[in-house]
Amino acid sequence: MQKTTDVAIVGGGPAGLMLAIELGCRGVACVVLEEDVGAPDFPKANATSARTMEHYRRRGFANEVRQLGLAPDHPQDVVYCTTLSGRELTRFSIPSRQQTIDRSAFGDYGEELWPTPELPHRVQQMLIEPLLRQQTEKYRSIDLMCGWRAHSVDLGADDVNVNAHGVNAAGEKTDVQLLLQAKYVVGCDGPRSLVRKSCGIRYSGQSEEEGDFFGGQMLSVFFTSRTLYDVLGKKKAWMYWAMNAVQRGMLISIDGADKFLFAMQLKAGQAPETVDYRAALYAAVGAEFDFDLIAKAPWQAGFTLVADHFAKGRAFIAGDAAHLFTPTGGMGYNTSVDDAVNLGWKLAAVINGWADEKLLASYEAERKPIAERNTTFARGRADSVGLMKLPATLDDDTPQAAEIRQALGAALATHVRSEFNIPGLQLGLRYEGSPIVAREAGAPHADEPTVYIASARPGARAPHGWVNGTSLYDLLGRDFTLLCFADEPQRGAANWQAVAQAMGMPLDVLYVSSRELQALYGARYVLIRPDHHVAWRGDEDADPGALLAMVCARQPQNGLASGPALLDWLIIKPVAQQI
Repeated sequence: MQKTTDVAIVGGGPAGLMLAIELGCRGVACVVLEEDVGAPDFPKANATSARTMEHYRRRGFANEVRQLGLAPDHPQDVVYCTTLSGRELTRFSIPSRQQTIDRSAFGDYGEELWPTPELPHRVQQMLIEPLLRQQTEKYRSIDLMCGWRAHSVDLGADDVNVNAHGVNAAGEKTDVQLLLQAKYVVGCDGPRSLVRKSCGIRYSGQSEEEGDFFGGQMLSVFFTSRTLYDVLGKKKAWMYWAMNAVQRGMLISIDGADKFLFAMQLKAGQAPETVDYRAALYAAVGAEFDFDLIAKAPWQAGFTLVADHFAKGRAFIAGDAAHLFTPTGGMGYNTSVDDAVNLGWKLAAVINGWADEKLLASYEAERKPIAERNTTFARGRADSVGLMKLPATLDDDTPQAAEIRQALGAALATHVRSEFNIPGLQLGLRYEGSPIVAREAGAPHADEPTVYIASARPGARAPHGWVNGTSLYDLLGRDFTLLCFADEPQRGAANWQAVAQAMGMPLDVLYVSSRELQALYGARYVLIRPDHHVAWRGDEDADPGALLAMVCARQPQNGLASGPALLDWLIIKPVAQQI
């Protein structure tokens, strides 16, 4: 069998599916090759960030994602205990799903303000992937082919060939063959990425680190129990940590009813099949209880790896193929979705003819630094808790043990805030230094994970605000939007539209009269990209031709601007108010 398409996507996890959705909504033909016939049935990532929820909102299905996971009133707290049924050391309160919905208009997520219409959501990746698969069905240009395993990728100067064979529900190879010809290929095929290896791209960083938790071979146990909450004997939570010298472990509530995931670290050299997981689970809980095993799976923690390059010729990599995390802070899956969004609009712009192919070089320039930032953060949070040494006397009924528990609780309280209260990390994405973002004088704000400072400097995520009760994000166009702070149409905006039309570039114009938002954005005009990052801000004396040529990496047409220098960095004068 032979097929031809614009973009071949190898791997149909969150990165591959979200990339397909970004392409599909712009009419770009793509084929997704996914090995698994069915959606995953084993828990993976546990948390969806505010930024990822914003991306889902752009595509119109954030509300559907929000309905997945724990019951509306189930606490989403993180709690640390000596044993899970024993003494509580510290608890970090996180709003329930219903509380999150009620508080979204205020960006109130607890201790810090989160200025976003989409607060983080605690839900298993295995519940999200079926929904992402359903979303691809909305677009005729997407061909989701499940039960296909790519086995070779041939990169040419003008196209790529992907060879694949069929796979049955048991994961066994079939005799059916496929030759897929495409203009581009994107490897969203995980840490053992065929596409990355075909490009000769290597990971760099730390492959593993020894620690008492999240530092070596791990085993996850997926099970059901109708009695566990009663055995725990405390206010419900989303995530529980057992902190003791006998058996450390992490327990996650999947549905708030009877499904749970327990993660434990194995001893050095211990084979997963030899582990007495039942005894380990009882030791972490501190009591025996009835449960039924669904499945168990070994995995490796301690990675801090980023690919040396994110592209080669007509091939790109995204998600775990480009970066590999220790799963603290929930960064891996969310970084993967952000990769897909960034690359998706750029591929569509090139394929649809309104951007130069040089635009695609900005993918690595923008996303590799974010991957390095996020993997470093995840490693720090893993070390913060994983390298803690716990005394055997921690749970004793003595004054000395009580003092140790108090000190440990204080340390864990600091740790948990730095892992789960991170608006700066989730919302403070900045692409300053990108070749398609205008340079602005002055230093950018410091990027502290726990503190988000709203900024409309070029490269930053466009700050959120409400316009007559409607999210600003809901008013932005699918592609580029010129945000104009004015009560009525302006001549300057008309010039932008005329230039964009001549270039064949989609550009919406949005007029907003809010003085509060104008003060936040610090300029009269703001050019916002399809991924809701600021490309430029300024006032009436700007040259639309030069700016639009820059953001799509092409020479301006029809004499709208002149000189190749216009495609290089543009130095924009400081605006009246810096944010």
